[in-house]
Amino acid sequence: IICNGYKDRHYIKTALAFSLIRKNIILVIDRIDEIHDIIKYSKELSVNPKLGIRLRLYSKGSGKWVDSGGESAKFGLTTEELLSVIDILSTHNMLCDLKMLHFHIGSQITQIRRIQDAVKEASRIYAKVKQIATDLEYFNIGGGLGIDYEGSKTSADSSTNYSMQEYTNNVVFMVKEICEQEGIEHPTIVSESGRAIAVFHSLLVTHLVSEISAVHSNNIRYNKNDTPIINKFHRCFMDININNYRESYHDSLEYKDELISLFNLGQLSLEDKAKGEALFYKISLKIFEIIHQTKDYSEEFDQINKLMSKRYIGNFSLFQSMPDFWAVDQLFPIMPIQRLDEKPQCFSTILDMTCDSDGEIDKFICMKDVRGLLEIHAPDKQPYYIAVLLLGAYQDAIGDLHNLFGAVHEAHIVVTAKNTWEIKKIIKGDSISSVLDMLEFNKQSLINNIRSMIHESVEDHVISPQMANNIVNDITKQINDYTYLKFD
Repeated sequence: IICNGYKDRHYIKTALAFSLIRKNIILVIDRIDEIHDIIKYSKELSVNPKLGIRLRLYSKGSGKWVDSGGESAKFGLTTEELLSVIDILSTHNMLCDLKMLHFHIGSQITQIRRIQDAVKEASRIYAKVKQIATDLEYFNIGGGLGIDYEGSKTSADSSTNYSMQEYTNNVVFMVKEICEQEGIEHPTIVSESGRAIAVFHSLLVTHLVSEISAVHSNNIRYNKNDTPIINKFHRCFMDININNYRESYHDSLEYKDELISLFNLGQLSLEDKAKGEALFYKISLKIFEIIHQTKDYSEEFDQINKLMSKRYIGNFSLFQSMPDFWAVDQLFPIMPIQRLDEKPQCFSTILDMTCDSDGEIDKFICMKDVRGLLEIHAPDKQPYYIAVLLLGAYQDAIGDLHNLFGAVHEAHIVVTAKNTWEIKKIIKGDSISSVLDMLEFNKQSLINNIRSMIHESVEDHVISPQMANNIVNDITKQINDYTYLKFD
C-alpha cells in the first residue's frame, strides 16, 4: 500500500498506526515538511515505518498532461530537498527506513522517448541514493503508461507511439543497465499505471432516441418575379455539374451572405429568406452528392458534410458518463453495436439529453485525423444502439450531476473460460429521488408543495378532484423513477 499525495498530520499518524498492523505500507514523502511529522509520530507510536521519497525530475511527459511534470511539477522533492531529507533521516537513525524512490511525470504519456528520458534520470538518482541508503529496494515508476484510444500508434494526444511490451522493455533495460554501471543490485520495480489497468473495464451503451435536423421544403415555387438574390440561387442550382461544383459552392456561399445582409437591411421578406435558405440547402445537397461521387474530400467541403449530416439524441449525459470528452477533449472510440453486416450510410453527431449546448459529441476517432462525424446506419423502426468504449479510467469518479442526470444502470459482465459471457450483477442507476437527496433537497417538502398548489387549483375549480389525485399519484411515483428518459 503506497500512501502518497498531500498529507495532514491525521493522515500521517493513521498511516503510521496501520504500519504496526500491516507491514506492507509505504509512506511516500511528497513535500519536505512532511518528514518532521513522520519522525515525530513514528517515535510516539514506536513504529519503524517504511518510507519513500517522490522525486521531482527535470524530465517531462508528453501529451495533454505534459505540464504536470518537470521542474514545476505539483509534487516531489528537488535534488537539494532529497539530500536534505536523507540527512534528516540519518540524524534520527532512520535512514534504514527509506525503502522506495518514486516519480511521476504525467498521465497518458504519448511518446516513448519521454519515458526513456525519465527512467534514465530517475534510475541514476536511485543508484546514487542506494549507495547512501543501502536498504533502499523499490523503484516506483509511477503512472503515465498511455492508452492508444484511436489506434493510430502515433504520439497524438489520444494515442501512444509504443506498445505495453516496448514500455516494459525500455523500463527494465534502462534500470538494469544503470544499476550495473553503478555496481548496485537491481531494485523491485513498482508501477502505478492506473489508466492502463482500468480503462478496458467499462463502456457505455446508449439508445439513439430521435433525430434533430433542419427541415427544408423540396417544393420551392420559383417564378420570374422573385427578387434578384433568389434568381441567383436558382441559376446556381440549375447550372451545377461535375465540372463546376467547386465554383458553384463558392458562389452559393457568397449568395447566402448577401441574402442575410439584405434581410437584415429590411429589403427582403420572411418568405424570401426562407426560399433563399431552402435553395442554398438544395445546392449544398447537389454538391454533397457530387463530392461523394468523385471522392473529393477537400477540407473546404467540411461545412457541406456537416450541413448534410444528422444529429441524433442519445439517452445519456456526456457530463455524467464521459466527462473527459467535455473537460479535456479526450477522444473515445464510438461505434454502432448492431447491423454490423451493413455498410453505414449516414453521418451524424451525437447529442446528449442535457440542455447544455456543450452536450454534443462532435469529434470522433479516425486513423489519420479527428473526424467531425460518426458513420451510422440509416434509422429504421428498430431501436438503434451505439457504444462508447474505453471509459474505465476516471470517468465514473469525476462524472457529475449536471442537469440532474445521475449514474446510469450498470451491468457487471464477465467472460468465462469457454469464451462466453455472463451477467454477474445489475446495479440500478440513480433515481430522481436519490439525486434530490444528494443535492440536499427535501423530497417530502417538494411533494407537499405540489399538493398545496394542486389543492388550490381544485378549490378554484381549475381542475377536478379526480384529476388532482391523478397528478399527485403520478408525481409521487415518478419521483422514484430513473433520471433518464423512458421510451417504452
